[in-house]
Amino acid sequence: MLQNKKDSETIILIEQATKIAEKLKIKKILVICESLVVWKAVLPVYAKNKFIIVIPSRKLAENITVETFICDFNAVTRSDRLQFILRSVIESGKVMQDECILCVYSLSGPKLLDTIRTVWVERFYGPITQQDIRRIGKSIPVDLLLQIVNLAVEIAQEGREGVSVGTIFVVGDTEKVLELSKPMIFNPFRGYPEDERKITDQRVQESVKELSRIDGAFIVKSTGVVHAAGMYLFPDADKITPMKGLGARHAVASAISDNTEAVAVTVSESTGTVRIFSAGKVVKTIRTYRPQSKKT
Repeated sequence: MLQNKKDSETIILIEQATKIAEKLKIKKILVICESLVVWKAVLPVYAKNKFIIVIPSRKLAENITVETFICDFNAVTRSDRLQFILRSVIESGKVMQDECILCVYSLSGPKLLDTIRTVWVERFYGPITQQDIRRIGKSIPVDLLLQIVNLAVEIAQEGREGVSVGTIFVVGDTEKVLELSKPMIFNPFRGYPEDERKITDQRVQESVKELSRIDGAFIVKSTGVVHAAGMYLFPDADKITPMKGLGARHAVASAISDNTEAVAVTVSESTGTVRIFSAGKVVKTIRTYRPQSKKT
């Protein structure tokens, strides 16, 4: 049985989460379960609610008698863990774009729960699906481009150190893209093995977020390897019609996607809007619902 104070607090938090979900008419409660202590707190109310139980390993699943969602989040910092898990849960189809879910998790330790948060999926994740990505029609893996778009959405929402940032990702047709670009800074990715530069790696994503504050574009190979950051793009823009209300970043993204087989993804510094460019045109626009930040 659960007896100590922390266990009692965990039970109370789960009970309150079910009441909050009922009052807000939220149908799904996501619980990040790192130990059997948390599962035992959920068990008494499990049957009356629709839970998504997220666990870090199959070993823990052996002691839980209901369906679980396995997500290896142990290498992810606690402050970033919820976002990492939500991406996986959303991509699995367990929650839909128009849903609001209640998340219960811990920011302090594995044997208790201490945080409740409501998440509107569309606002958190951006209204983008694999089907949207496939319609672009380029020879770039769907999962890779989806990861980059989601990373761009995170950059748009979060900024860096409270300040809004804007950037460009150019994905695919790297040889041609490099002919139309040059470095503005020493390349921070140069010299590292390719398997340590995969943009699907959470650690690489954190580096990309940090480097998003510098001018220039990220060049990403179709294999997911980040080739360079801080690149100046100079594609031929003669055939590109300037987009009303959009600046140089979007114009060059349009031009590079028109001059190559690459797809460009932009983050607007002023509005946080993410746009996907293919064949010189905007093929998808994503509003990120970020709070407005003050520029320095």
